[in-house]
Amino acid sequence: MEVTQSFRLAGETDIIEIPCEQVDGQHVVQWEDIELAFPRARYVKRGNILVTLMKNLSQTRSIKHYPDVVLDVVLSTSDKVELTNVCRISNSTGAVLQQQDLPFDDKNDTQSTLALNEVVELAQTNVIETDAEQLLVASPPSYFQSMILTSNTPDALVQAIKDGHLNRLGEQLIVCLQDFKEVIAKNNELASKNNELTTQVIKLQEAFDAKQDELKQLRIHAPGQLALLQNSIKALMTRTYELHEHPTPRLFIVLPDHKSSWNPSNFFSNKFRLYFLCECGEHTKAIDSKIPHHIHLAKHEGYHIDRPNEFFQQYGSYVLTILRMLKFGISVAGITVPVLSQLIRADGIDQATTGLNLPTKTIEFGMDQVIDHIDKTSADRGGELVSFAEQMEGNEALEVADLRQLESFLCNKDWNRVLGNLYRIVTTEGHVKWVCIDHFREIYHAKAAQSFRDTVDSLQESFHENIGRVEVVLRSKAQAEQFYTALESANSVYELKVVFEWETTQGDLKKLRNTLALTNVGVLEFHLSHQDGPTRDILNRNYRCDPLLDIMRHRFIQSVTIRGLQDFFKRSSPLSRNDDFSNLRHLDIPLQLLEEDIHGVILLIAKTRNLSRLVIGPNAGNAQASLGETVGDLVFPPTLRHLEIPLYQLKDDIPSIKLLISNASNLSSLTLRTGPNGDNSYAQQAYNAIAEHQTYPIIFKEWGISIPPPPRESDQSMEWVEHIFRFYRNGSIEELVVDNLDESTLDALAKVTYSDSGLKELYLRRDGQLGDPFINNISGIVDRCGLHQIRFFTYEDKGRVRILESIQWKHLRNLSIHLTAGTFESVMRALVDGVNKMSGKVELDTFTILSEADDGTFLTLPGGDLLEAFLASTLIKRLELYVDMALERIFSLLKTADFSQLEHFELWAKGFDSFQVDAILDGLYYTKKLRRLHLIDASITSRQAIRMWGRKIAFSNCPIDFQTR
Repeated sequence: MEVTQSFRLAGETDIIEIPCEQVDGQHVVQWEDIELAFPRARYVKRGNILVTLMKNLSQTRSIKHYPDVVLDVVLSTSDKVELTNVCRISNSTGAVLQQQDLPFDDKNDTQSTLALNEVVELAQTNVIETDAEQLLVASPPSYFQSMILTSNTPDALVQAIKDGHLNRLGEQLIVCLQDFKEVIAKNNELASKNNELTTQVIKLQEAFDAKQDELKQLRIHAPGQLALLQNSIKALMTRTYELHEHPTPRLFIVLPDHKSSWNPSNFFSNKFRLYFLCECGEHTKAIDSKIPHHIHLAKHEGYHIDRPNEFFQQYGSYVLTILRMLKFGISVAGITVPVLSQLIRADGIDQATTGLNLPTKTIEFGMDQVIDHIDKTSADRGGELVSFAEQMEGNEALEVADLRQLESFLCNKDWNRVLGNLYRIVTTEGHVKWVCIDHFREIYHAKAAQSFRDTVDSLQESFHENIGRVEVVLRSKAQAEQFYTALESANSVYELKVVFEWETTQGDLKKLRNTLALTNVGVLEFHLSHQDGPTRDILNRNYRCDPLLDIMRHRFIQSVTIRGLQDFFKRSSPLSRNDDFSNLRHLDIPLQLLEEDIHGVILLIAKTRNLSRLVIGPNAGNAQASLGETVGDLVFPPTLRHLEIPLYQLKDDIPSIKLLISNASNLSSLTLRTGPNGDNSYAQQAYNAIAEHQTYPIIFKEWGISIPPPPRESDQSMEWVEHIFRFYRNGSIEELVVDNLDESTLDALAKVTYSDSGLKELYLRRDGQLGDPFINNISGIVDRCGLHQIRFFTYEDKGRVRILESIQWKHLRNLSIHLTAGTFESVMRALVDGVNKMSGKVELDTFTILSEADDGTFLTLPGGDLLEAFLASTLIKRLELYVDMALERIFSLLKTADFSQLEHFELWAKGFDSFQVDAILDGLYYTKKLRRLHLIDASITSRQAIRMWGRKIAFSNCPIDFQTR
């Protein structure tokens, strides 16, 4: 058996075994073998004892073998110089108080000693001449002391000389002196760094003291102001949003864009970015947590703000409250918010600046600039000084509508991910918070989360982890059991959309009920495909839907959507006086339920005393419905703020709509669905019937139009189009869906866009030839509005090309196009010509090409290199290619496209086997920002793909979530 010696680098744990040789009857390790394993090796030590070189007949340099001992190797360039105290000297007398042996000898390990005063005497006879060496003698370090010997007799010195030990001692002294010089240089460097650190600490303390002095002055001179500020912050932090109404993160700050210059004379000429905050706290802290849990900036580069003047008018006071909260570091409502200077320098919170390229000074400067501006603006209204109390008035938390509208001001919005890269959680008290990935993982065990993802993936369904939403279609009892088992351990699921596609029994609904009772699900969408259960469940026919009523009563359920159920109330137990659905805030039921049993609906609504949103969904198909006068008996709770009605299925029963709305006295908005046809006449009739006493916005959902209440002096008899045109600027069109608009309405809206319209999204799905007036209007809208998102699903070539030629590429962030074999070349050429006119590459958040045929497959991508040319001229974060491409064409695309910013890639890979997928992964290896890859319909399982990709990125800092579907 080969004899080896164990070595490791001093201060490290990795052990290397070096073979021994037998010399002069004993095992030794050759020094050249040590240098081969540890280049620049200076010496070897055993614990605190130096291991010296041996003398042997072969005159080779070697050290003795130490069985079962790990020797430490010290490198000549090591930053860590070991100066071990093996001998302590009295400061007053120089006497030896403690001594440890140092082996100098060969195979017998004999030890020799010299007196301390004799070595010093040798040094004083010019053996050591440099200043550093004199310093060493004057104050011998512990390493040098380890070689000092304690004999005071000249005989011992003579014997040492005879044995040749003094020569070796001199060699070791030289090594020691060199190490000591390195220590001096290292100490000087550390001293310099320490001085810099001390200076930074002093500045930090001065900044902290300044903030504290400012807060102190606030307490001394205006104690009432501090109380107002604390109350305002408390109202903001303790505002609880219901799960179904919490669409976006609520805490954010606004700072000047650090990449652009600052113009102090014109505030709104500057560019601004919005940064979301992580709402961590005690609710995210695990027992063994090692990371801070106070509010901090989210891990995101921030969002450019469009229309900053309008933004600050709407959100200025809210932003002011949060900025002051961070500036003063106020702790309120059980939530700790550190002073800004601590927030951006705290250990473990590097995410406040790292990854954002956001300098610390920029944060503090930008905060002061924004606070000063809002203070000055609010302090002088009409020339009169406004009090602090008036300034803080209304600085409570944002309403849900404000949160939804916030997104319309963000230019580089992530269309396919949650704002700020944050994750939605629900605390044990039922409060909704948005936290970063680090604090999200702190709450939910990574293994349990991965197990649930694997289960959803095996069912080929979707899990949106950022918002905790699962959408699943269950086709059998076995699938349902598998899913329920995983769901019970998935604490991060808050929304569930489930479709039952088998003949369900009451027992199946009970299992769903029992499972939900063990989860955190608060939003349920239930769809039933098969109306009639199996014959064996006939005895439960009249009680079959009871489990659904139990779910609706559960205290954690806040939102319920029901679809596909016929005769719901006939197949349920009668509601009793003691039934209570006060937990429900959102209810979505089909119009069919009102037609079948309006009295059941009336009784149900009467027991939902906290209902805030009611959606009456459309029936399947386009069949017309009629409610009759009985709908007037439907009394809504005073908490109802939002009502949605399928207008296009009630267009022949507008009086019933008026009756229905008249009982909702506290509405904040009314949404009317206009459906898939292009006849707008009934919409005008409905609007004229409702607008007489309108006190809230009326939203035409499919058009993306919101019409505010008319001014009191307005003429109620004005024409429909004129009304839209005249009062549009007080409303909003954030997303214009032109599918169902007739020419006159579209013409009026096009005229409106000559002013500041705020239109950011255009959705066009139109079959057949587009007339010139239509094309002119759409082209004008595209040209004037600087759209952020355009989605084209038309099959006509000429008009679409003209519209694409009007795109303002500097504003566009998302483009989706439906192509056919006949339109591909002309459309792609228009896109290539457009981006080539720009200086530099065009940046897009999303680019989608869809070429789906009637049978659900994708059309083959035509020849040519237009797609490659477009991708080479753009920087895209999310690329979705739903086209049929041969593997060679994919290789060409991967080779020519600029994927330096690509984060998400979806590609149709039908029939691709593991070898072809492996080749695609090779082509994507250097896309360092890629985080998610979808290969659609590939003949390979997700687990196989993950394993393959994991091998390829073993040495790459590029984590990825690989999925197939």
